[in-house]
Amino acid sequence: MTIDAPLIQQAAASAAGAQQYPKATLYVVATPIGNLADLTLRAIHALGLVDAVACEDTRVTAPLLRHLGLDKPLIALHEHNEAQAAGVVIERLARGERVAYVSDAGTPAVSDPGARLVAAVRTAGHRVLPLPGPSSVTTALSAAGDTQGEGFRFVGFLSSKAVERTAQLRELATRSETTVLFEAPHRIAALAGALAEVMPARSLSLCRELTKQFEHVETLDAE
Repeated sequence: MTIDAPLIQQAAASAAGAQQYPKATLYVVATPIGNLADLTLRAIHALGLVDAVACEDTRVTAPLLRHLGLDKPLIALHEHNEAQAAGVVIERLARGERVAYVSDAGTPAVSDPGARLVAAVRTAGHRVLPLPGPSSVTTALSAAGDTQGEGFRFVGFLSSKAVERTAQLRELATRSETTVLFEAPHRIAALAGALAEVMPARSLSLCRELTKQFEHVETLDAE
């Protein structure tokens, strides 16, 4: 994909430049879950302003920044090194720098890493500012149309252990909220069968490849 990076940066600055972007601040930036066009102009502007970008995987974030014509120092911060890498981010903030954090896709600290970083930065006395944007959770909810749900509960991935997994499903069946689950592709059929068994009166929406070329949303209403 080829984009006019200077033109995009100019449009982002025009649309988002009036906002305050204080120094010594961690910017939690949502990135696309599949479609680059879903990146907000404010996110592009902020990524251009920051002194460094902490990210879940540099191999994912580096190409994204190149698409935008940006070249920033990258700090790898993932689930296995979050506590240690948070210290590196805090050192930069203490020098008055702006640092962004992005996960591989979507909104950080929801299912992806980032929560420990945010907590550590706040504990150190620095500001954290969120830049809203793409989220697979809310994207799926918007297409589900669950009229029976009373609010929603994001669970993420269930336990891979059969006994614990069954207990989790039975507990979820007692609740009235719409439930949002993540599952690996090879386990979707098994999960759908288990949900039909424990929640026969609820509708089920399967959302796959959201925002991508072959995205698919299928809803099975309760009989």
